[in-house]
Formats: sequence, structure tokens, C-alpha cells
Amino acid sequence: MVKKILFLFLALSVFRGNHVYGQSVIDSLKIEMSKIGDLSTQNEKMAEICLRLSEEYESANTDSFNYFTDKGLSVFGEPDYGNRIYLGLLNAKANHYYVNGDFKSAKSMFKEVLTNAPLLRERDYTFESTVAMSLGVTYRKLGMTDSTLYYYNIATDLSKISGDKSTLSAIYYNIGTMYFSSARYEDALSNGEISAKYADEADDINMYMYARILVASTYARLEKYAESAEILKDNIEKALYRDYTLLAMSSFSPLLSTYQLWGKKDSTRIYLEKYEKYAEKIPQGSPTALELISTRASIYNWMGEYRKSLDILLNNPQVLAQVSFEVYHKLLARDYEALGDYKNAYISMQKVYSYSDSLTKTRVNTEMSELNAKLNINAKELEIARLEKEQAYQKAANVRLGIYMGVVIVVLFVVILVLQHKRKIQRKEAELISAKRYIDGLENERKRLAKDLHDGVCSDLLGVIMQMKRNDVAGEGNGGAVEMLESIRAGVRTISHELMPPSFQLTDLDEMLYDYFAKMEEQTGMHIWYASHSDCGWNNISHKVGYEIYRIVQEILSNIIKYSVAGKVNVEMKHGGDVLHLVVVHDGNWNDGNKNSGIGMRTIDDRLKTIGGSYSITRENGVSICIDVNLSGNAGR
Repeated sequence: MVKKILFLFLALSVFRGNHVYGQSVIDSLKIEMSKIGDLSTQNEKMAEICLRLSEEYESANTDSFNYFTDKGLSVFGEPDYGNRIYLGLLNAKANHYYVNGDFKSAKSMFKEVLTNAPLLRERDYTFESTVAMSLGVTYRKLGMTDSTLYYYNIATDLSKISGDKSTLSAIYYNIGTMYFSSARYEDALSNGEISAKYADEADDINMYMYARILVASTYARLEKYAESAEILKDNIEKALYRDYTLLAMSSFSPLLSTYQLWGKKDSTRIYLEKYEKYAEKIPQGSPTALELISTRASIYNWMGEYRKSLDILLNNPQVLAQVSFEVYHKLLARDYEALGDYKNAYISMQKVYSYSDSLTKTRVNTEMSELNAKLNINAKELEIARLEKEQAYQKAANVRLGIYMGVVIVVLFVVILVLQHKRKIQRKEAELISAKRYIDGLENERKRLAKDLHDGVCSDLLGVIMQMKRNDVAGEGNGGAVEMLESIRAGVRTISHELMPPSFQLTDLDEMLYDYFAKMEEQTGMHIWYASHSDCGWNNISHKVGYEIYRIVQEILSNIIKYSVAGKVNVEMKHGGDVLHLVVVHDGNWNDGNKNSGIGMRTIDDRLKTIGGSYSITRENGVSICIDVNLSGNAGR
């Protein structure tokens, strides 16, 4: 069987295969190869052994891996795309290009394999989905996100056909790494957990541990450092217990990175010393070794040893196969900047920004979400196929429960709406009661002041005037005093009359306002123009509405006289059907900040609430105050 290729993301090694490197397997394969010799009839058998040897050396010895891959391909005189072994060797060669950072060659060869895989004499959808995923990861390394998502989609469709849980685990894993690279950590976590679930069901220990690395690394980004370190340490100990050194060291670099994010330098040093002896056993040039190299570069940068970090990155270009394009160049930029090489730091950051353009990221995130939804649909379809029989007997109960819950939700929704409506009505009623109490208090105070002025001050002034006239006091000065007292008495008497509530027994609102404006024009010298029109007669306006409108007009005109410095006021009142419309326009100013003006507007607002009215103020070419009252709710007279 041709093995899969699975890609990591943070420590970012490349792992291939469903078992670890075994010298005994290699020895037995070499013995088998020696027995074949150069017999031309055994060419296909020779190619098969070369393929299996290349798979064994893939994570252990790059040179041997490449040697047996080329030897196997040389067996075929010309391309044989219908041969499973030939396509497997091409796939292995593409893996070799990828590991050595030659992503363009890897892309071309993966594409060649995927294009011709349907020509196999016995089509293998699991193999095709694996190659499609490898091609998608290669495009991701090249920063070509559109193509990455395209081939991830193809891999998803093919995995649905194959139903292979190990392949599904790899797909969810790679989707998770893409979310991780885009800082969408919650999505990365959920995909990592699903990947671990499928790997566990497929009994794929390698994929299971790598999925747990994704979960742990995501925890670290979510600042759950203790949980992350616990998973990774458990991975290492379990792998060492099984004598899987390479697999154990695949969790070592993420563990160091977690402690780096955590800011625990002492813990980093402790685990470096604890596992250093195992790291030395890893073959140089292997993906896991490159993973450790990239982690060391990051650690040195963190420790402030920028020259060591930069030398590691520049002297090991194949490290780019283990880290994302963005992470690699960001680390380069930080090293260059710390060493004062601002030109190269700028060049590296330019590459980062062009790769992570915000508009592109927005579109890519959308496409990634669509892909994730597609994966979820595939997973659900597989679960449905497995659980169909188990859930059949619960179907009726679930339907009844659904109906019951639906009814309960509808009832609760209706109750909430009713309560909200009732609360809204109660709140409006409370506001109306408060406004009525305020207005009633205001009117009582007006009556008291009017009575005090009329019965007290006016009477006293009249007594003084009569006494002065009775004593026949002569002289121009005293005569002027009498006139002044008469004028004061008239003014106080006018104020007391204005404070008293108007009576609508023998007149209507229109006549009351006309009379009021005439008096105010005479007293203030201000020009007041008044026009009115009613479609159905002013007597149809209730006493309550007429009374409040009269008081509101008094308040507005009082504010205009006191604060606006206006020379002319235009008032227009229209009555049609169930609407009363009043507009007061003056050529002065309007001072909202004035304390008295603020109280006046509060009084106007409260009076309008009691009769179902509203007002608005505009300040363009003077000041315009518009009042509208809905008379349908004020039918009583």
C-alpha cells in the first residue's frame, strides 16, 4: 500500500506513514531485493520494494529515501500511469521535493500524480484524497491560498467516497492547521479534536498524536498554557514508552514553543536538558530534525541571541518546509531588525504583508468557513450511515419531543411578548401619571400665585393709589408716582390673569389665542402674526386639549420674550380631522442651555404627553417649533 503524507503546522514537521522507522523491516526488504537480481521479469517487484524502502527511509534518512525513489522510477522505461507502484514512486518523489523546500517542483509532481490517479486500473480514492491534500498544503507553502482551498475541497470530496477514517483525520487536521495559521483558534481547536477522534477510531497512533499536537498548540494560543503543556508531555512519554523516538520528538518542539509563549524560560531549559539525548538520535535532515532546528531559531530569538537565530534560518533553507511562509519571514525580520539590518528586515516584512493582505484574508476566511461547513456535512453523513439502525426506534419519540419543545418555545415566546407589551404599557402609564401630577402641581401653584397677586399685591397697590388721590397730594413728582403705581398694578393684574386657568365655557381655543396674542403684542411691542384654519370647527376640540395647548403657547411665547431677542413671531394653527398642527416661528435665537428654558421645555413635554402630542424644533432661517396632537384619543370635552 502507498502511504499517505500528512503535514504539521507549528513545530511544523512533515510526517508520513502509519508506522515509525524500523531497521528490521529495512533489512528484510534489502534481502528480498538481493534475491531478485536484475531479472527483467521481476521489474515490477523491484519497483515495489524500492517504494517500500523509500517509505521506510522517508522520516529517517533523506539520501536513502531519494536513492530508492529514483531507483524505483528507473525500472519503468516510460510513464505507466495505470500502475499503482509508479504513481506511488512519483508521489514519494514529490514528497522529497517538498521536504527540501523545492515547493514548485513538489507542486508540479503532486499535480501530475493527482491528474493521472483516476487512470489506475483499480481506482483508489483514499490515495487520491491524500495526494490532493498534499497538493493543497504545497500551495499553502507557496502563499497561493485560492489553490490551497480548491485542492482541500477536492480532498474532502474524495475522502467522502473512500470513507477512510485515517484520511478524514488527516483532512480535518490540515484544515485545522490552516485555521491556526489564520489565527482562528476556536475553529482550529474543533478541527483538531475531530481529527484526533477519527485517528483514534482508525487506530492511527501517529495521526492521533499529531492531532493532539494541534489541539495543544491551539490551547497555547488561547493562553491555556497548562493544558497545552500537559498534552504534549503526555504525548512524549507515551511515544518514548513505545520506543517511538521520532514521534516523541515531534511533540518536543511544540512543548518548547508553549513554554516560550508562557514566558517560562526556566521550564524551557529544564525540558531542553531532559530530552536533549533523544533529540541527538534523530537523523539529520529528517523532518523532525528540521522541526527542532526551526524551534531553536525561535527560542534563540526569544532569548535575545539574534545572530544564532538568523544563522540557523539562513543556513537551513529547508526549514521553510516546516514553518509557514508568514512565520518564517516574521522571524527573519525580527532577527534582522535586532541586528540593525533594517533593509533586510523591511524586505522580509514586505513579504509578510503581501502574503497576509487584509482583503485577501477576509475572502479566504469566508472560503475556509464554507470548506469547514462542507467537512461537517461529510462527517454527519458518515455518522448517519453508522447510526441509522440505532436511532430508528427513537425517531417517533424525537418527533413528539420536537413538537412538544416547539409548542413550549412558541408559548414562551408569546408570554414574553405579552409581558414586554404589558411592561411597555405600564411604563407609558407611569410616565403619563408622572406628567399629570407635575402639570396638576404646576396649575395649583399658578392658581395660588394668581390669587396672592390679585388679592394681595393688586389690592395693596390700589389702596396706596386711592390714599394718594384722597389726600390730593400735588406736585409733578407725586403725579408721576401715581401713574407708575397704576402701571405696576396693571402689569401685576395681567400676570395674575395669565396665571389663572383659561375658561372655555363661552369661547374656544382659537379665540383665546387670538385675544392672548393681541394683549402680548400690545404689552411687549413685539409683532405677532397669527393665522388659523379648521376643517370642522374649533368647538370640536376638547376643553382638555384646548387648555393644554393654550398653556403650551404661553410657555413658548414667554421663552421667546425672555431669551430669544426676537422682533417678529409667526403663529399658524391648523385643525383637520383628528390632527391639530401648530407652528411657532420667530427670528430670534434659541438657548437650550438656559436653565429656565430647560424647565419650560420639560413642562411643554409633560403637557403634550397628557394629550398624546409631540413637538420638534428646527433652527434654519430662524427658530421653528412644530407641535402635533392626535385628537382621536382626546374625544371627551
